[in-house]
Amino acid sequence: MNVQVRYLSKSGNTKKVADAIAETAGVSAKTIDEPVPSETDLLFLGGAVYAFGIDEELTRFIATLDQSITRVAVFSTTAVVKSAYPHIKKRLSARGIAVSEKYFNCHGKFAFMHRNRPNERDLDKARIFAREIIEQNK
Repeated sequence: MNVQVRYLSKSGNTKKVADAIAETAGVSAKTIDEPVPSETDLLFLGGAVYAFGIDEELTRFIATLDQSITRVAVFSTTAVVKSAYPHIKKRLSARGIAVSEKYFNCHGKFAFMHRNRPNERDLDKARIFAREIIEQNK
């Protein structure tokens, strides 16, 4: 199975989660600057919510994706809102790309909130999420 991990991280929070997921999948986490190869079976895609939406750079990246990606599993870090999942899923679905209903989100450090997050417990949960998604998509 061809698994890829891509993410956008401005503060390093989402990168930490991406690295944990990639380690579990046996691949390298790469930023969204790196194109996704054709015929990717499973793409883990991560971002965050900035000012109640996803970053425009992530929106542009999603616009480059097509149905050669079999399924996308979303992960995110947030300070206030519940998850970036609905924002990312909406854009992927509009492109006809299948999105897993299961997603991962944890708090990320922002200003004075959520210091030391994501922490090791969050990263362990991210690893469990990755294992479950990979098993479901074999």
